[in-house]
Amino acid sequence: MDIKSNLLITNPWWSNQKINEQFLLGRKRNEFNDIIEKIDNKRILSILGPRRVGKSTLIYQTINYLIEEKKIDNKRILLFSGDDPSLFFDENDKLSDVLDVYFEEILEENMTNLTSKVYIFIDEIHFIKNWQNYLKTYFDRKYNIKFIITGSSSVHLFKDANESLLGRIENIYVLPLTFNQFMNFYMTYISKDSDIEIPKIDFDNMDKSIKELEKIYYNQDLKLKIQRILKRYILVGGYPEYFEIKDIDVWQKQLSEDIITRGIYKDILTIYNIKSPEILEKMLYYIAANNSQAFAYSGIASTFRVDTVTIMTYLGYLKQAFLINILENYSNNIAKVIRTNKKLSILDNGIQNSLLKNKEIDNDLAGHIVESMVDFDFRLLCEKENYKEFYYRNSDKEEIDIIIDRNIDVIPVEVKYTNQIENSDVKVINKFIDQHKDKGINQVKFGIVVTKDILKKDGELYFIPYWLLNI
Repeated sequence: MDIKSNLLITNPWWSNQKINEQFLLGRKRNEFNDIIEKIDNKRILSILGPRRVGKSTLIYQTINYLIEEKKIDNKRILLFSGDDPSLFFDENDKLSDVLDVYFEEILEENMTNLTSKVYIFIDEIHFIKNWQNYLKTYFDRKYNIKFIITGSSSVHLFKDANESLLGRIENIYVLPLTFNQFMNFYMTYISKDSDIEIPKIDFDNMDKSIKELEKIYYNQDLKLKIQRILKRYILVGGYPEYFEIKDIDVWQKQLSEDIITRGIYKDILTIYNIKSPEILEKMLYYIAANNSQAFAYSGIASTFRVDTVTIMTYLGYLKQAFLINILENYSNNIAKVIRTNKKLSILDNGIQNSLLKNKEIDNDLAGHIVESMVDFDFRLLCEKENYKEFYYRNSDKEEIDIIIDRNIDVIPVEVKYTNQIENSDVKVINKFIDQHKDKGINQVKFGIVVTKDILKKDGELYFIPYWLLNI
């Protein structure tokens, strides 16, 4: 099949055929609004996230928006995939070959003198050789083109591309659904009901946030509904495809095969020359079994009988592939941060349960899983707001689960997924607050304790149930 024939098939809107409803789904992720806000910015827009998280769906929803809402000429919207063997069969096939055919034979305009903007969507762009050099050239020549690209991980998108695209590209991360997002997907696909609106927490006005949350907290029917959905989320995690499958055995099998195994053996191995790929998979199981614990790189290296540099490198690959999260220990001493243990967790709790074959979640296991879920929620916040996320452990082995450095202040977060919280349980976080008052940009004004079902303010601590934690 030639390039033109392929493009005619993958862009049915050129012949006034509508986008298949199956590609649009019945609900949009929150990130759709982020894409729309940036759709006419000059910079290249990259949509980053793990496989099967919904990036391609977001592309189709964006194209539909351009056609239906912005009334863009259908032929000025191009979509193709870098993973399409009919377009990129071998190393000699170039990105410019596809674009030349599009502009000459479809749009019939010169790329250097376009009458109006053209929107070019390239899915899985990392499979195209030298893609970053082509995009840099097109961008620097100031062609009237908006490029929207996707990659299955930051490994793919930024290996050898950071320098060439610096200042020319901006990112939108599309990761597994948070609980708040999952809940409203559940309302759409399972309950067939309207959304549940939980107000976002305002860290600059916590007293007001608590009062707003109380309106939901004391609505017993709504509370029970949310808590039932949370129980399901703790087990299955945040990948949207769950709503098409629903059966837990089938779902966990798909997570293992499609997201975990292929995420390692395709996404990572296609980029890096790894001598022992099986160690990557074993490390993932190891982290799942010891989720949210702090480790020394040397200790993990000893466990797997490899050198420390290999362990550091492999953990970096897993983080960039959006499979794990790595937290440094909070300290004002950079050298100390580098030397101390790292806290490791599986990014998505559904993947953790799939790895460990957890079909039922007891209270003890739920507490560990919720801690990693809170970690994930704050990672998303930090990436969006350019904050930094740490954990805390001092020389006396006193620990705090999460420290958020907002650049103007610091927020300690402790997870106590229980309804029995004693003063001793919050001793360390209260001590941390006292030690960091009035310290300029490192000052701590309050702390947050994430609970099972306690909502209150006590001194400088705000106790918030996880099911109300919308950040």
